[in-house]
This record gives sequence, structure tokens and C-alpha cells, in this order.
Amino acid sequence: MSEAARKIIDSANELDRRISDFSDFSPNYDQLQKEYAQLALQPGSAVLIFAPNGIAFLFHWIAAIANGYVPCAIAPSTKTSLITALQKSLHIAAIVGPQLDPALYQAENFGKIGTFNVVVFDKTKPAYEPNDVLILTTGTSGQRTACVHTVDSLVCNASMTNKALNITANDKQLIVLPMYHTYGLVTQSIGAIISGCGLVIDGPPFNANRFARLIEKEDISIIAITPTIARDLLKRDIVLPAVRVISIGGDQVSPEEVTRFLSKPFVNELYITYGLTEAGPRVSFLPAHTAPVDKYDTVGIPFDGISTRIENPDVDGVGQLLVKTPSVCRRKVGSTINRQPFTSDGFLETGDLFIKDDAGYLRYVTRSADILFIKGEKLNARSIDAVAQSHPHVEFARTTINNVNLLVTRLWATDDKILDLDEVRRFMMSFLRLHEVPDNIIQETNAEFHK
Repeated sequence: MSEAARKIIDSANELDRRISDFSDFSPNYDQLQKEYAQLALQPGSAVLIFAPNGIAFLFHWIAAIANGYVPCAIAPSTKTSLITALQKSLHIAAIVGPQLDPALYQAENFGKIGTFNVVVFDKTKPAYEPNDVLILTTGTSGQRTACVHTVDSLVCNASMTNKALNITANDKQLIVLPMYHTYGLVTQSIGAIISGCGLVIDGPPFNANRFARLIEKEDISIIAITPTIARDLLKRDIVLPAVRVISIGGDQVSPEEVTRFLSKPFVNELYITYGLTEAGPRVSFLPAHTAPVDKYDTVGIPFDGISTRIENPDVDGVGQLLVKTPSVCRRKVGSTINRQPFTSDGFLETGDLFIKDDAGYLRYVTRSADILFIKGEKLNARSIDAVAQSHPHVEFARTTINNVNLLVTRLWATDDKILDLDEVRRFMMSFLRLHEVPDNIIQETNAEFHK
């Protein structure tokens, strides 16, 4: 077991003293660890944790690692059809969760771990190694895919974040981001564990007024939000209690939004960050409170220890951003992964187009046409198309965002059949997460299409 994993595991018994989540019950970590051992899974077996934000989620995640298993967190709202597909694609050996219904998985081996239900797939052989961690990448690589990180790579990225934002044991963080995503899991949860700071776990869903009350009541000094949350706070003109650090990451923030945020009386240090799950996640940061105004349209410079370069820049200097980081994932896995996103010299292909100026600041231009942002969530358009095309009467599908930011899927039918679009929508909803379901589904009547 690595030193990083041992540090996370050894911290579990004292987390109760510095973590709160407003739940009525806090699980006993030692008992959870023993009950995971009783599953008798082989080392390297993947365990899907199907739970909301909270101490219970974090304890289950750590207990899986302590037993040599490979945790994989997923949204508690995920539909059974997608979980079943993930189980096959990612070789999941067990699923645990408070709302898990064993009958839906036709499993003969099921029981309890703490207050969570557990289903075990006895015939699934381990596909990973102890110390590995799976983090889903359905937003960038399509459904049924994940990054294989290690505890060490995630601790490394959390450490870089703590150093850049000067987070110490004297701080107290508030989590409102999903802990099944890298920002909530790595930069906040793991970051808090290794820094020794306090941690208050809430949400999602996000509520601006509750957010403000919790910051004041819990004496919060560190918050991390998405641009969607930041825009909501600006739109509502919410006045938060003063905090030491606010970090914003997950999508692009405009210079105007940065300026407006810096004008708020509760803002002391404002950091704009860029990252991706494959990188662990954070890559760069802009300390906007000290940066020149002409850098507000950038995501700053890379963390210490991370190298970047622009691949095949055009005449304007625009090209794909390549990243070399010690927190990079080992590989990507899943039924739709047909190549690994790495160059021959060890750089990660981000799929995002950037300009890098002479001072090393990274200026985002656009992302791969396959990656869309809708309702504050990243999604993969080709993954949605693949679901539509799995319908027996759909020959081809193309998903885009229209000019009013609605998700639209255009369909071409097999043999020019007339599609029942309501039935197609229900079919797609059984496989997609809520934010992936198209707002509009349109059948194209012309027979020609271009893949």
C-alpha cells in the first residue's frame, strides 16, 4: 500500500472530529472496513459507490481502498440501465448504496454494509490493481467510461491545489459540489483530509440562500464553485459572508464575470482554475485578485510541476493544449475507448484549444466539437447520439446546442420510417442522465446525412 493511501486510511478515524454533513447518523469507519473485508472480493476489484454527498460516502470510499478494492463513485440519481451498462463496461464487482434495490440487478449475492445495501457480482474478475481509483468521464468520453487514477495521483493533485491556494489546517471548507466528481472528491475532500482543515459537506442541489447561511454559521474560509453557481450568485446579487478563498472551475468564466466577482465585498482571494478528470483534475490557476486585468480572460499558469505545450498551433497560435502532470491518470477504460489520449512523450491530449502567451498564461479558445456544456454540466454529444442510434428505428443521430442554449438531437430513421418521437424520447431517457436528455428531438426527412 502506498504512503498516500496509508495517509488517507489512517485519517479516517479522526475525520468525525473535523467533518460534518448535517445527517442524523455517522457510520463507524472501523466497522465499515471490516464489513468490506467480509465481501471477500479479490484485490483490484472495482466497487461502484452509489451515494449522495456525506461522511458515509467518504467512509465507504476509504474503506474500499483499505481493503485493496477500487472505488468508483457515481451520482445517486443514476438510472439502473446506465449502472448495469457500467457494471459490464468497467468490470464492476460490487455496487453499494443506500437506495440500491438488489432485485433490479438480478443478483443472488446481496446484503448490507453499514446502512448501505450491497450487490456482488461473483463472476466479475478484477480488472485493476489495489491503490487504483476509478473516476467516471461520461461528460468527456461518453457513457460507460472512466479514468484509472491512483490514490497517489489524486493526493498529488489535491496537494498542488492546497499549495497554490495556501489551504492549511487553520481553514474550513464547504462542499456543495458533487463528491462523485473530481472537484468535490479530490480538490476539496482529499484536499481537506491531507491539509487537516475542517470540512462541511452539503448539497447538491445548490441553494444560494442556504449556501450563505452555512458560510456564516460554520465560519467557512474556503469555497469552491462552478461558473454556473457563480453566475447564479451574480444574477441574484447574493451577498455572502466574507471568505478567504473562492475558487471557480469547471467551465469558462468571462473577464466581465471575473470583474464583477472581484467587486463583491465578500471576495478576498479569487482563483479561476482549469482542469480535466484525466489530469487529476486541476492543471492551472489564475489568482485573479492579484492578476493584471488583461489576464482575466485566461485560466492562469500551470501548477508547479506541470508542463504544457500547444500542439500544431495555427497562425494565431491556437492549438490543442497538451499537459504533462504527475497527477495524470494511468489510462482510460470502457467499452467506447479505442485509444489512449497520450502522446509518445507522455503528454495528455486535453481536446481543448488554447493560446499560450509569452508569459505562460493559458487562454481558452474552444473545446472539441463533441463536448458541450448545458445546464451547468459537461456532456458528450456523440454519447447521446450513440444512445439514439441504438434505437431499432434510428439510423443516425446528431446532437448540438441551438442558439438559445437548448440541446437538440436530429434523427434520421431507418428506411425513412416515421418515428414516434415521444417513444424515442422515452427510450433515450432510460439510458441518459437528466441533463443529457435533449430538449428537442427532430426527425429529418431527407435521406442523406453526413457522419
